[in-house]
Amino acid sequence: MSGFFKVVGQIASIVAMVAPMFGPVGMVVGAIAAGVAVVANVLAVVLAEPPAARGSVSQVMIEVEALRPYAMGEGYLGGVRRADIGYGPTTDDVPNPYRWSVDVYSGHGPVESITPYFDFDVIGGDYSGYVVTRTRLGACPEGAAMLPYWSPSSLTEWGSANKLSGCAAIAWNLKFDKNGEKFAAGVPVQGAYGKWVKVYDPRKDSTFPGGSGTHRLGNEATYEWSENPALHYGTYAYGRYQNGKKVMGVGLPADGIDWPIIAAWANVCDANGWAIFGRVFEPGDRWANLKDMAMAGGADPTFSGGLLSVRYQAPRVVLGTITEADLGEGDISTTRMQPYGTRINTIVPKFIDPDSSWELMSLQKVSFAALVTQDGEEKSKEWPFNLVKDATQAAQLGAYRILDAREESPIELPLKPEWRHIRPGDAWRLEIPSLGISTDAVAIKRTLDPKTLCPKVVWMAETPSKHAAALGTVGVPGPGYPTGSTTVNRDTIAWRLRQVFNGALLDGGGAEAA
Repeated sequence: MSGFFKVVGQIASIVAMVAPMFGPVGMVVGAIAAGVAVVANVLAVVLAEPPAARGSVSQVMIEVEALRPYAMGEGYLGGVRRADIGYGPTTDDVPNPYRWSVDVYSGHGPVESITPYFDFDVIGGDYSGYVVTRTRLGACPEGAAMLPYWSPSSLTEWGSANKLSGCAAIAWNLKFDKNGEKFAAGVPVQGAYGKWVKVYDPRKDSTFPGGSGTHRLGNEATYEWSENPALHYGTYAYGRYQNGKKVMGVGLPADGIDWPIIAAWANVCDANGWAIFGRVFEPGDRWANLKDMAMAGGADPTFSGGLLSVRYQAPRVVLGTITEADLGEGDISTTRMQPYGTRINTIVPKFIDPDSSWELMSLQKVSFAALVTQDGEEKSKEWPFNLVKDATQAAQLGAYRILDAREESPIELPLKPEWRHIRPGDAWRLEIPSLGISTDAVAIKRTLDPKTLCPKVVWMAETPSKHAAALGTVGVPGPGYPTGSTTVNRDTIAWRLRQVFNGALLDGGGAEAA
């Protein structure tokens, strides 16, 4: 809930509690409070705010109690450092000539693949004899601990008992030479390019209605790698387990998740070419993690009939018509348009840009000129899509946010008991002349009176043409920034400068040194 409506809801709760103290006047006040609470709750459903930006995925995290990363999709990530030790006997007048570093990239595995990178690229042959890496995909249990290549017996802080079962990780063993020809400019940026966690796909499960294949929910040996946002959302909601213990995710029961909707949503993500990439952390806000995963696939989490579900963006088939004869008893609330401040016409999407060292970067703004003209000014909002790496995908998702903000909503209607089967995401035609309503609409929230079984449904008008407008949007990256010199060039330049500098000191700064 946004800050404003959260405060309104709190005020309404306080007023409702104190109202009975004031007799008949208090009853009036209590009724007003109830109305305020309904408005706050309904508007909070519709007026989504941008998530907090998660920041860089490419930097190595060094913290005392580092969080556990959970990596999804395909791309480059910096690790969470678990060990960093200098060791070894003095060699060629260099004390502690070896370095042993261990970085975890995903706290759940096994992942599909993992490749060590220096400065955002595969490690070249120039480092042969100076760098040896060990990789683990995250098997549980890990077959054997990663051990140093150079002088393992002299590394007393790390041994065969130091396993990282269930974690996708890289161990870096570096050797420093006396002349400093390697690592003259310091150790390059370390990271990994991978295809990360595997997921459950109900469409590949022959026990799921309409499914075909060997996938089985809860049996991670049957899971496969995918970058489909819907599949990551469903798998994370169910939870990730190792040795019978949940290590990641929400941990909902299998029958607490709306798998048919997730399967349908997965088909839409495939058709649109929408992918997920990035990482979340635990312990942390699992609901925020779910929202970011859903957002990568153009969806918002919802609850329907006690099930975790989603309301996703896609052209809808109108299931029928709701008329005045279908209205039940209760309050009716209609808003001809969303508040002016929320009816944005421009958005600046942010996404993980592979061409800018995998940093969270801004696209050029996405805007609809007709809406700007209609409003008489540009009303812009920055929106980070924390788990999106494709510019056009981020632009399309941003366009959907603009167009949703222009739809007539919220429309809150009480219906008769026979309409209790309506679920969030369903599209119906609303024909209620007395309220001036004649529109296609999508259910975005439904509550059920347990005594009467009468549903109260919150609707958002649906303009069918918005899907073509949103999916026709093309993302244009901002200026970004270059990765810089290659590792080898950087080391060569630093080494030569040092030789020149040393020569200048020896020669007294003469012309030859210059």
